[in-house]
Amino acid sequence: MAFFAVTYAYDPELSELADEIRPTHRAFLSDLRDKGLNVASGPLGGDTPGALLIIEAETLDEVEALLDEDPFKKEKVVSERVVRPWNPVISRF
Repeated sequence: MAFFAVTYAYDPELSELADEIRPTHRAFLSDLRDKGLNVASGPLGGDTPGALLIIEAETLDEVEALLDEDPFKKEKVVSERVVRPWNPVISRF
């Protein structure tokens, strides 16, 4: 298994929709956590709405396929997603 850092950028025009489906989005991410795939996830601070997810999976393609099922992605709340391999050299994991 490998780690992947995923960043989401949210479409600010869809903030009301995001608020509406956030419980489903969080349930989806909680399910991934329960399956041992979502190591950590949460919103990023700053002026641009977005989030950081740390996912453990076999391949980048697997991560992309998993996150294609995220309600935020399906409803186009996520305007940009970047998935990159991540090597935690120093960590608390």
